[in-house]
Amino acid sequence: MFTVDLKRRLFMPPPVCLRSQNHHEKLESLLPQVDSRMRDATGASAGFSAAGEVGARSAAAYHLSAGGQRVRARLGLAAGLALGLTDNDTLCIATCAELMHNASLIHDDLQDRDQFRRGQQALWAKYGGNLAICSGDFLLSAAYCALCTISQSGVLPSMLSLLHERTARAIDGQCADLAGLDGKAGSIGLYTKIAMAKSGALLGLPLELALLASGHTDAMPAARQACESFAVSYQIFDDLEDLAGDAARSDSGGKSRPAMNIALIFMESHSHADAIFRARDLGLQQLALCESSAARLPSNAGALLLGFSADMRRKLAAISSLETC
Repeated sequence: MFTVDLKRRLFMPPPVCLRSQNHHEKLESLLPQVDSRMRDATGASAGFSAAGEVGARSAAAYHLSAGGQRVRARLGLAAGLALGLTDNDTLCIATCAELMHNASLIHDDLQDRDQFRRGQQALWAKYGGNLAICSGDFLLSAAYCALCTISQSGVLPSMLSLLHERTARAIDGQCADLAGLDGKAGSIGLYTKIAMAKSGALLGLPLELALLASGHTDAMPAARQACESFAVSYQIFDDLEDLAGDAARSDSGGKSRPAMNIALIFMESHSHADAIFRARDLGLQQLALCESSAARLPSNAGALLLGFSADMRRKLAAISSLETC
């Protein structure tokens, strides 16, 4: 199934993936401040609701309390530090990207009817669909607010425009996913486009914002290409792992809608084993594109993404065959 979440298995690279041990230590020291800013953004105590009822703010706080790897925050922090941004500006970018990502997760879980997120009930499953919509909208709005204290007011309009463009692209991908399947396996081209839009757009957002804020606008296309290619490769890996699970859930009626799986697409014209290898090889090709683009980013701003890619390459290369139900 397509998802904008990179889930729980993404390897966190060792400090050597950053320019220096100092950068790694600084990133780890700033990461709790991202969580703090996100908690402050919910302002749960400022909301109002009927006695005993949960409002959008407190529901959003519940969703954020589950934690996560903060992949987008880490990418933003690593890029901001590498590019020489101030701590505040780096935190603004990282917080913005994480808030937008989490808004998308809340809505995605509702549309997919996924019952759990990060080891706890998904927000819609706990509080209902109406509150999930409101809470997702609330975090989406908070993402824009997170950029308000950035020191470079002259570049803020461009940053807000970029935030909208990448959010719109993620929404386009979600709409294509929801509308384009109708129980069919789909095509490789459609699969790739949806993965790039749904996952790649918001994954690349923190890198692009950091490049924009530091004046490296010429490098933004490379950052976008790197993250879109990584998103496709991750989705392929996730599909190959979930193939048996998706089949079991489909047989039991656990899926609310059909899932586009890369292996099933290849199986329309190839044997099971050949389909697995072709899917794996496509993932490796996408990683090569990711690494080529990330390596071109100034000041080693793509180092953390290169670390993610190296780990994903090892995982994909280890795939030989999968048995499905």
